[in-house]
Amino acid sequence: MKFYCLAAVVAVLLLCSRAQSQESRTSPSEDEIKLVMTQTDRALAEYSAAVERERKLYGDRVDVRNDQDVIDGLATFSKGMGAEPQRFNSPFGFEIVLLLDDASRNAALCNAGAISEGVKATMAKQTEAAEDYLQLAQECTSVSSLLYTVSENAAALYRRYVNREQEAATKAFDAMNKCIAVLKQQKSKQ
Repeated sequence: MKFYCLAAVVAVLLLCSRAQSQESRTSPSEDEIKLVMTQTDRALAEYSAAVERERKLYGDRVDVRNDQDVIDGLATFSKGMGAEPQRFNSPFGFEIVLLLDDASRNAALCNAGAISEGVKATMAKQTEAAEDYLQLAQECTSVSSLLYTVSENAAALYRRYVNREQEAATKAFDAMNKCIAVLKQQKSKQ
């Protein structure tokens, strides 16, 4: 009986290690993670410039501070991923996806607000202000598109990580159930 239990444990370990080695081929690689983080850094630089222009036009409003908070969060995560790219394959990767999505949405809202303010300035015949708002709207549109693309890339990588984890857990669970069935069968023969 002890032999069968030991054999079952060894079988589970072998199946789990095989499942993990097969699945690791589909995990985001360090190079893929670094590429997404490089894209994030580039988008952050453009987003920061747009937020700075937004701050000059609007002052220190709540939405400008929210934009800065998202930038700070993304910068912190990006720096951490630069030091340890495989941390992306954890809940930290999900946080990056969420922050990129927030940044993309905030930049789109910046665009909508700038267009609204630009129309008001145009109606008031404030040509210079209208041009400033138009330029901000264009920057925010560009940044929003870039952040959306980076967000989609990060989400695709994170989806691969989650799928790998789910497959590995399923295989380990199946192996455990097979072992339990073998042990029950052995026990019934005694």
